[in-house]
Amino acid sequence: MQRRELLGLLGASGLCALVAPQVLTAQGTGVLVSRIALVGSRVIVAVTIDGSEPYPFLLDTGGFLSFIDDALAKSLKLSQRGMVDGSGVGGRATLPLYLARNVVFGGGLRQDTVAFAGMTSGFSAVRGALAAGVMTALDSDLDFEAGEWRLYPGGRATRSGFIRMAKGIDGGGGGRNGSPRLFGDAEVNGRTLRFLLDTGAPSGLSLTRNAARSLGLWTDERPYAPLRTSGIGGQGGIGRLVRSERIAFAGRTFERPVILLRDDNSGAGGRIDGVIGLDLLRGFNLSTDVKAGDVWLQPLAGFALADRYGLSGLWLDEKGGEVVVADVGTGSPAKQAGIAVGDRLVGGTLPEMVRRITGRPGTPVTLSVRRGGATRDVSFVLAEFL
Repeated sequence: MQRRELLGLLGASGLCALVAPQVLTAQGTGVLVSRIALVGSRVIVAVTIDGSEPYPFLLDTGGFLSFIDDALAKSLKLSQRGMVDGSGVGGRATLPLYLARNVVFGGGLRQDTVAFAGMTSGFSAVRGALAAGVMTALDSDLDFEAGEWRLYPGGRATRSGFIRMAKGIDGGGGGRNGSPRLFGDAEVNGRTLRFLLDTGAPSGLSLTRNAARSLGLWTDERPYAPLRTSGIGGQGGIGRLVRSERIAFAGRTFERPVILLRDDNSGAGGRIDGVIGLDLLRGFNLSTDVKAGDVWLQPLAGFALADRYGLSGLWLDEKGGEVVVADVGTGSPAKQAGIAVGDRLVGGTLPEMVRRITGRPGTPVTLSVRRGGATRDVSFVLAEFL
């Protein structure tokens, strides 16, 4: 493959995909291998920039831009080359664009120039995110069993034991200069829907607001646990974790899983019904066939989709120095105890209050709740209610 062809795969910006074959390093076989690790609900790869210490970066197959912590970019004295627009759950943002030199991914893949958009928040334990180009510039494997991200400059051979997602590589919806991303179909309660396959999303399966309402899942009568989403542009709306009847995806069926209903319709220019995130994708090895435009998934033995949600049913925000109840889930212990949206919790900071309402089933909780001019103690017990 020639340099011109590789640049054509990238788009004009070359955002964290392969730039030219002569800058890659491999161990003998021609297959490029980098190490990855599953840490919580993230796929982590170590990145060094111009001989720096290794920094943890998120591998994000749902991202069309690569990102770096703005403070890290400045400390490494990366060259800023203008600004770039990004969008996500929280809305749109204009971000500085940096060029990094001599970048090594996972100890096995080197690239001489990578473009990163700088962000000032949202990373916590990681220092950046690598866009979907790491999987869509060349045939690639994301092998969770072996802890490897592999690239095949000469193309990958047959994929025994994999399920094909036809036309799963799509450059639409990511902007003119972004990376093509991964997509696939899944059935939710018997209806086939289109999803972004996003290792950067910690949830299992989430639905857009329109898809959730069309399936009859977004109703105030259905029990739910609130969860606020966030993205490039900051915080989004408060979504709902609910229990659905069934998910069928890549040869696997999951009965009565908890899924996220997002209070927005963002993603791929509005052309998808939701996102399949790492909590579900980690049950499969992923592979890409770039020439055919297909995504392949290999089911892993022994995988079970986890059920995780807040057992209080509360979502808390901080406003004007006060801890405010932003939402209370239908059917939850907090709802049954009489706590309502707009109530103020007194006697602690937001992090302290979050710790009080977090725990195992059977944990007793007592909160001082102010409504209007009156303050009262409210007690309930954490319980599984979905």
